[in-house]
Amino acid sequence: MNKIPQTPAARIIAQSDLKAERLIAVLRMILAALLFFGISFVLSQSHSAGLEMRQFELYGLLVGAICYFTLGAVNFYFATEARLRPWMSWAFNLGEVLLVSVQLYVDVVDPATPSLLVFASPVMLVAALVICVQVLRFQIGLHIFSTVLLLGLCALIMFHDPQIGTSLSPQAEQELQLLYSLPPNVMRLIMLSAMAFLIGTAVYRSKRLIETVAKETEIAENRKRFLPNEIANSMSDENLNTLRLGEEKDIAVLFADIRGFTGISEQIGARKTAELLTQFRAIITDSATRNNGIVDKFIGDGALVIFGLNGDFKQSCRDAVDMAEDLLNAIENWNDGRAEQGLENIRLAIGIHAGPAVVGAFGDDRRLEFTAIGDTINTAARLEELAKHHDWTLVISRQTGQVAEVDEEKFVLQEPIAIKGRLEPIEVLVRI
Repeated sequence: MNKIPQTPAARIIAQSDLKAERLIAVLRMILAALLFFGISFVLSQSHSAGLEMRQFELYGLLVGAICYFTLGAVNFYFATEARLRPWMSWAFNLGEVLLVSVQLYVDVVDPATPSLLVFASPVMLVAALVICVQVLRFQIGLHIFSTVLLLGLCALIMFHDPQIGTSLSPQAEQELQLLYSLPPNVMRLIMLSAMAFLIGTAVYRSKRLIETVAKETEIAENRKRFLPNEIANSMSDENLNTLRLGEEKDIAVLFADIRGFTGISEQIGARKTAELLTQFRAIITDSATRNNGIVDKFIGDGALVIFGLNGDFKQSCRDAVDMAEDLLNAIENWNDGRAEQGLENIRLAIGIHAGPAVVGAFGDDRRLEFTAIGDTINTAARLEELAKHHDWTLVISRQTGQVAEVDEEKFVLQEPIAIKGRLEPIEVLVRI
């Protein structure tokens, strides 16, 4: 089968159809066995009735039952994720429709038998069962194809020699008596019971599918409580377990903070401060999305954004620098609107550094937090503090700038600066 889709709904439906394919294969084998033994019993009855022509036809039906069982066995063999291909379901259904149609035709091939009597054949219930079994799958196209083809063939068989208005021959009357004797009627009851079972199974499977989707949705919503949407939407339970162990990656990190936020909040009050933070965080989120970043967390008036969870290291460094430029432009546009309202300009301090970090969802079952930890994150935070201290707007570690291939003419290279937490001084680029 094609690779199982990764979105929860598509994956669940694909897995449900695969299970349905196995169930249908088993039902085909069971039905073929019932037909074989039922026809064998009718065949023994026809011997005593002296219906030689009918015996020949019944032997043909026995061969059909064997072919039907073989179809089910082959279907069951291929009904695995590794072997099944989408076209195979159509091929198996086509084979089933043709087999049932041939068996119906054999029932009325005798010139003395009106083709309208095809509905007296227990095989007609098998045809109804073939239609019913489609409710186990969630493939409406396949259902329509099988139903239209089967009904069309049944119509051709029924009207090929109807003998309307003619009296039944003694042989046809004997056949009718035989077809409505105890064994065929028992077969009809079995077929009707099988239809009821199929419909009940379909209802049960639909209910289970709805429950599974609801559970998957609940799990996905729970993940979003501690995972960024970009990760939670494609995260399976297996991936989540791996994430809880932590994984070392080379990433780029951007820290952004509002300068003088304490003074601003004192002037505008708590409600206006909340509105300001809401607008600021929306700008951060939009800019991160545009530049392939993931907002790790908001810390008061600051934000931590990481890059490179699903990409190469060089590109993640470029994305971090691009976001810094994009963010500064967005803040400038925001300030234009604030100026029209007579509000104070917002100024940012941004620090960017890249390198190895451990990324994961850390904590216990009561509380998990997605984050990145390590010297790379600490250094980016120190560079943001450095920018704030020296009244700089954007500070990038030189090694990150070189990987990102920034235009150093737009930056000023500073002498190596000692920062808290690092033994060696670090060279930085400051945006002019």
